[in-house]
Amino acid sequence: MERRAFFKLIGISAAVAAGGTAYACSSGHGMLSLVPTAEDSSAYRIANDPQVSFSSEVDVLIVGSGIAGLSAAMAPAEAGHSVMVVDKLDLLGGESFSSNGIMRVSGSAFQKAAGIDTTAIEAWDARKQELADEGVPDIEFAKRLFVTAPDWIDHLVDTYQVELADPRAYVKGGGLSTVLLPKNGLGDMESFMVPLRNGLANKGVAFSTGLQAVAFIQDGGGAICGMRLLAVKNQAVSDIRAKRVVVATGGFASSQPLIHAYVPNQEQVASYTFASMGEGQMLCSGVGGKLAGMDKAGPLTGRVPQSCAWGMFAPAVIVDLAGKRFAREDDVNAAADACHADDRGHWWTIFDKQLIESSQSRSVAQVTAKYVKRLVGPCDTLDDLAKAMFMPAEALKAAFEEYDKTVESGKDEAFGRTLFLQKLIAPYYAFRQSPVRYKTRGGANTDGEGRLLNATGSPVSGVYCCGSVGASSLEGLASNGAFGMLVGQAVAKVLAEEEGSDVSSASA
Repeated sequence: MERRAFFKLIGISAAVAAGGTAYACSSGHGMLSLVPTAEDSSAYRIANDPQVSFSSEVDVLIVGSGIAGLSAAMAPAEAGHSVMVVDKLDLLGGESFSSNGIMRVSGSAFQKAAGIDTTAIEAWDARKQELADEGVPDIEFAKRLFVTAPDWIDHLVDTYQVELADPRAYVKGGGLSTVLLPKNGLGDMESFMVPLRNGLANKGVAFSTGLQAVAFIQDGGGAICGMRLLAVKNQAVSDIRAKRVVVATGGFASSQPLIHAYVPNQEQVASYTFASMGEGQMLCSGVGGKLAGMDKAGPLTGRVPQSCAWGMFAPAVIVDLAGKRFAREDDVNAAADACHADDRGHWWTIFDKQLIESSQSRSVAQVTAKYVKRLVGPCDTLDDLAKAMFMPAEALKAAFEEYDKTVESGKDEAFGRTLFLQKLIAPYYAFRQSPVRYKTRGGANTDGEGRLLNATGSPVSGVYCCGSVGASSLEGLASNGAFGMLVGQAVAKVLAEEEGSDVSSASA
């Protein structure tokens, strides 16, 4: 007979500041305790909210349905464990669904089938240098994610029938062989995530949207045994019991108070995201998890992220309002970061028919049709283009003269561009962009299996983290997907060990 259960809620330490609901309580982490002292567990309340009453029970509860959360669901579901994925948004996919779709992967079977034989280990040195330049602290874990990414992508292709673009379409023109894209190119996350979601559903994974996690549920022994969820529309409370809880709620780029507290130099920048409120970080902190690295500024992107990647697939020239080239065009973050750092306001990406007819023609057509007010052109001369962009023609011509010399020399001494270093030919087009936040760094400390760690480095019982909520997360879909897959495998393994132990005990 199961002993009498004692439960209490451990809520968000900065719930109101982060945009969540005020379920803050806890035990000695600088938060106000709202839990009354009582011998009977039925007396435990949070601001007069109902006592814990489980409406359902699962083996694994995953909070967040982005690529990290969905990837974390794979291994437990495939092992036959009951899995529930919840998201506060009405649509599954989180903010991964609106990403540009670029995945940094090397060595997958999919790439090898396309004649691209570079392995993850062979590509690691270059990637390692990029991450070091970005200030990534845990290079060893970054390497683990990078070498796991090809297994992750192959598993998606083989098990969930996820379709990818043929890399030969852009590699043959000079594009990176270390990048994969969804079936229809930049921004086509529907064709990537829908098969994964449907495949998980076919394996028994339950999905619920419009539910926000507001408090961990802790049993009498101090172990996390579930999560309290709040319906966004009607504020109805649901308590879900779970053997393991995986937090995959993303970063905090949408939270102005948290940005102000941790990254104040970006608080004047608009946010591309609207749901990355940092609830996961605050929940983990409230239950004893240690946060780290949240004061490291994350990279910026443009208000239309797809167009920030155009220079990776065709020639383009980036100039500021004065007509001056100021950043490399084959880096998705370079223009936005430099634009913000130098208070340039916004910038223009200039392109020609080479981009329009490139492997990313679909992206160009969709973006320019949707954001027609940001587009100028076609313009037959640089004089006409400068006039349409409201800048001095001589300045724009000087920028093109400088750029053409770079093309002729074959080396971009000023900014280090290496991809598609080719001249543009009239007619010209230009697309206007401005910098926005979309990614934060830092978060909950985890071990190599994604277990949440406290201040002493010990695991917090029952809680795992993956993706951008974790302090060791990196930019990109592939790294977050690999992170989620590793966590899912770790959770499936420990559940199998516990079931084996239960069977052995019963037999004895």
